Amino acid sequence: MIEYRLNGPVSQERQRIRLMAALRENRFPQAILIDGPAGIGKKALAIEIAKALQCSNENLRPCGCCFGCKMAADPGVTDNWVIPLESKEAHARSSDDVSAGSTAKTVEDFKRAYIDEIFKNPYRTDIFGAGAEISVDLIRNMTKSFALKGDRVRVVIVAEADRMNDSAANAFLKTLEEVPPNTYFILTTSSRERLLQTIRSRCLALHLLPLTDAEVRKETVKLLGEDGDEESVTDDVVGLAVGSAGKALYYVDHAAAWCNLAKSFVEKSLSGDYSELFGELAETDMADSTDAGRAESGYFLEVLSFLLADLLRKESGAALRLPATTNAVDLERFPRVDAAALERAVVTVQETMSRIASRRTGAMMCLQSLAIKLFEGYK
Repeated sequence: MIEYRLNGPVSQERQRIRLMAALRENRFPQAILIDGPAGIGKKALAIEIAKALQCSNENLRPCGCCFGCKMAADPGVTDNWVIPLESKEAHARSSDDVSAGSTAKTVEDFKRAYIDEIFKNPYRTDIFGAGAEISVDLIRNMTKSFALKGDRVRVVIVAEADRMNDSAANAFLKTLEEVPPNTYFILTTSSRERLLQTIRSRCLALHLLPLTDAEVRKETVKLLGEDGDEESVTDDVVGLAVGSAGKALYYVDHAAAWCNLAKSFVEKSLSGDYSELFGELAETDMADSTDAGRAESGYFLEVLSFLLADLLRKESGAALRLPATTNAVDLERFPRVDAAALERAVVTVQETMSRIASRRTGAMMCLQSLAIKLFEGYK
């Protein structure tokens, strides 16, 4: 019997054991949906599965050496992937349609660049832009390529499948209703509820668990490479990651700034130093009125929410997620701020995040309003 070994974190071993059993028993489903929080390794597992399915080794799969394994690990084989693209990228000409010697970027060129980034770091959460989506044209191009498959096993990874627009989702559903022989689809998503229920029902559901704090630290240090600073993966960085190595990589570069601003936000909101606080906010990228500014405000509010929740934990004597930042906040000057005030503050921050996401109000206006009402009635 062929032995299958899928590599990955120990905390996700149960899910891999389930998949390896299906592979050994030759009952692997033709469509699988891997869901879980962003940055925990869904794409990494999808790549491992693709190698195992395409491997031709007679003893151990994936072997990493055969033609099938190399095809699965080659970012140049763009037919093996469906990924979200910006509108101008998705509408670029195909390599079959450009004239010889043309330097114009094709849709395959754009895909290859993104897939290369995925292989370099499958935990990253910021590879695709906010406006990128999976269009119906990308699904149609995928189905056209089936005619070129021949007899080999074909695996298509649909990354961030929840970004399929309505037309793409309906087109993909038709493909799932009659999957070609020796063809497998691996969908990854952090928002499975955004997928059509009819697509979900045709896939084996596999929920990946977040990494442990120790695994987050280990994977992040490994991804930083030889030039990375292990000490940059602080306890606050690991705490903010919440089991996501992808988030940890972001916070390695940004945690100090966001945590300091969150601390200042709490203290100056309580003391009423609004003018100084608004000046600090204006100096950040959150002042940008574009989608990038809204995204930055989302990161900041996430950190602020963490800090407030941590202050609540401190009140109850529970373990802290942001020990360095939380212990640096001086609430003793504000004796009226009790557990009820902190609970209300967390809710207020969550409401502000929803307002910014809805695009009804500018991010800076929302943040200024939040500063004034964060501890309303307790100052």
